[in-house]
Amino acid sequence: MGYYLSGLLGSKAKECVLMYLFARGKGYVSEIATFFPEVSRNAIQNAAEVLEKDGVLVEGQQGNMRVYEFSSRCPYADPLQHLLQAVSKCYSPEERQRLFMYRGAPRRKGKVVTV
Repeated sequence: MGYYLSGLLGSKAKECVLMYLFARGKGYVSEIATFFPEVSRNAIQNAAEVLEKDGVLVEGQQGNMRVYEFSSRCPYADPLQHLLQAVSKCYSPEERQRLFMYRGAPRRKGKVVTV
């Protein structure tokens, strides 16, 4: 995967966290780290914590997991999401599809996939 914001944000992990949450709305660290195997789980965890401390993300509990999402109180949330939208267009079509295609629940065994 190409990284386009790592120079601006200071790390690949921050770009991964922000892009994942932009595409999916919310997520937890293990889920994000699994999606981006080239970035370590610790780096994803640290990036999420820094972004939360800076007010970009908020953390909530879902069962025993800490779930992150964009903060509605962040004064630059809209411009940031416009930037993420523009950067997502730089990704290859395969990367975009993998990032933005989301099945929330597992399919029944043997069920035909229709697109």
